[in-house]
Formats: sequence, structure tokens, C-alpha cells
Amino acid sequence: MAVIKIKNIKSNLQAVINYGKNGDKTENGILVSSVNCSVETAYEEMALTKKFFHKEDKTLGYHIIQSFKGNEVSPKLANQIGKELAEELWGDKYQVVICTHINKDNVHNHIILNSVSFIDGYKHHNSKAQIAFLKETSDRLCLNYGLSIIDTPKANKEKEFRQKNIDYFSRTDEKMQKIITDIDEAIKSAKKYSDFKLILKSKGYENIKDSDKYLSLKTPYYSRNIRINRVFGEKYSVEGIKERIYGYLKEDLPPVQNYKKKYYRKVYTGPKINKYLLETSSFYRLYVHYLYFFGILPAKNEYIELSPDYYKQKRKNNMIFEELNFLARHSFSSISDVSVYKENLENKLHELKGKRELLWRKHKFAHTNKKDEILKEINELTEEINTIQAQKNACNRIIAKYEDIKYYYENKFKFKEIIGNFINIPKKNFGYR
Repeated sequence: MAVIKIKNIKSNLQAVINYGKNGDKTENGILVSSVNCSVETAYEEMALTKKFFHKEDKTLGYHIIQSFKGNEVSPKLANQIGKELAEELWGDKYQVVICTHINKDNVHNHIILNSVSFIDGYKHHNSKAQIAFLKETSDRLCLNYGLSIIDTPKANKEKEFRQKNIDYFSRTDEKMQKIITDIDEAIKSAKKYSDFKLILKSKGYENIKDSDKYLSLKTPYYSRNIRINRVFGEKYSVEGIKERIYGYLKEDLPPVQNYKKKYYRKVYTGPKINKYLLETSSFYRLYVHYLYFFGILPAKNEYIELSPDYYKQKRKNNMIFEELNFLARHSFSSISDVSVYKENLENKLHELKGKRELLWRKHKFAHTNKKDEILKEINELTEEINTIQAQKNACNRIIAKYEDIKYYYENKFKFKEIIGNFINIPKKNFGYR
């Protein structure tokens, strides 16, 4: 169970961050994490963002307190839940510090959010819809980790009010209705996820950013990016969209015009021609000539339409080959080596993304002559980031599969042991003599 309280920070952002990072309350800083900034220099980075966009007054940030029930959750898990909450809600454009305090009877998180985006300088506004999304996401994460949520008449009434705010934001607004219609049409018309993004671009959607968890894009109707799954639910997360594309029944809606493209694989049914002999042997060329003469060649090519299941299986196979190649290249001796390698990749990713953000800021105010040079550096960094991200994803999949296999065999042997003990029980225990 997690109770959420929100406070506006209007006077001293540094004091709130220092209070949150207090070593006596966070096991000497072990229970402090961050999103889009470094724990050690969080205030300096937030202040630099404000200064860069000339937004150093009024609301400086938001102080969110996420309190859990008694000892229901461990401090480490509480910090992880707080970090996942921050990544899901603000990870695409805001700097956040998450501090877990253990000095009270109940474990609680102090989440400090910078009010200014380091991407575009837009200020975060705590509207009723945003607060509703915050509380809804917190409850969902608690349920995902097997924690309780508040279940009282007052709390249920507050949930109904919260859901009305979310529904109002995502359904009653005419612009939101256009967005959801465009996305549904793109999903039903696409056979691959790359086609889905292509269709959205043709409809005027820009700056499409997707990660393992969420899809963010700039629509023709709003000036800033919108996190789609936050507005429309998990059905519109990256994974939800992929599931709908690769396993979707599309009879109920005709394809969008100009996207009736189908995918085929060419199947050659004629006799095989030896290219080497065709170039070197005159007798073989005569043989091929007679094949043409008697109508055996050219054999008619057949084209087989490829189903979404084909691409789904192909994607799985590519992932398996990627994981095997990754393991073979690095010669890991244990799963702990994979975990350590993954941590190193995460640190490197954080560093490279920071460099790239600085370059984007330079690019924004650079002279026209220098913009191409900076853009080239950004593209090189992006390629490196994509490579490291792919390696990190491979590590995540390997660790997850290892845990699944370990769980399976542990339970399998336990089951065998129980059955074995049952079989070896003497008959006299069942009333036989």
C-alpha cells in the first residue's frame, strides 16, 4: 500500500534534495537513486537546466512523498518502485531524485522532480489529470509487486474521481480522440512494428521515441511529446502495440489507403542452375539452352504470403541468435558476470546520453555552419548508444531466462523429492499389515 502526497517547491530546491539524500535516513546514500541525472550532482544539474532555459523562478520542483504500509516492503524494493514510477511518468524529459527513508515506522520515498524539462524547457504542471496518473501508476506498481493498496470507502471514492480525471483527459478531448483513432488505424494496417511507425509519420507524427516500456511521440495536435500508454493505458505501450500488431485479427477494419502492402517470399520450383559451370563450360551452356527450348526454364516462381506469425517467430529467432552470439563473444563464466556487465553498460549509457543531451543543447544555439558538425557527433553517439542498449537488452533477456530455467528445475526436483518420499512410505502407514 502506498499513500501519495505532493508539495510544490517554491523557495529552496537544494534544501529539499539534501533532506532527501540525508545519509542517516538512507543507509549512507545506498537507498538513493536518480533518473536523467547523477545522484551526487543532482541539484547542480537541475539548476543548470533551469538556467539554460531561463526558468529559475516560480515553481522550482515538486516533492512527492510515497509512503508504504509498515514493513510490508523492503527499503530496496521501495526505492526500486519509486524509480520505476519516476521513469514511467517523467523518464523521457525530466530529472528526478528518489530517496528512500527508513527512519520512521514505515518505509517511504521522497521523490524530487525538477519542474523544467532538460529536453525542451517545458515546465511540468501538476494538473488534476497528472496527479491522477501519478496515483494510478503508484497503485499499479504496488499491485505488480504483490503489495496491498488502500481499500476503504473513502479511498474507493477517490479512485472513482481519479478515473474520471483520466477518462476526461484521454477520451473527451477531441484532439485525444483523433490521436487514438490514428494509432488504432496504424496498428490494424501494419504487419510489422516498423510499418506502424512509418504510417504514423505519414500522418504527421514526429519525434517518435520508443523504449522497452513506453512510446512517446509529437502529434500534429499538441506542441510537445505525449506518452501514449500514460494517456491510453498499457494496451498502447510498446509491448502492447507489438502484441496487437503480431497477433491481431484485422478483418474488422480495412487497411488505410496506400498501406495495402503485403509481404511475400519467392519460392523457386525449377531445376537448380550451376552458375560456375554456366560461366566456364560451353557444354553446360548448351544444356541450359535446351532447358529453355523445351520450356523447363524459366520455371514459374511462386510467391507465398507471409503471416504475422512468421515475423513473430523470426523476431524470436533473431533474439536467440543475438543472445548466443553475445554469450560466445564475452565468454561469461556465471550469471553474476552477466549482471556485472549489464551494470557497466548502464553506467556507460548514462554517460553517453548525458553527452548527447549537451550536444543537442549546443546544436540548438550553434551557428548554422557548425550545426552539421555537431549533428554528425550526435549521430555517432546515437549509434553507439543503440549498440549498448541492444547489449543491455540481451543481458536482460539472458538473466530473465536463467531465472525461469532455475525456477523450473528447482520446482521440478522438489516435486520429484515429494513424490519419491510418498512412494517410499511403508504400507503399514496406510493401514496394511
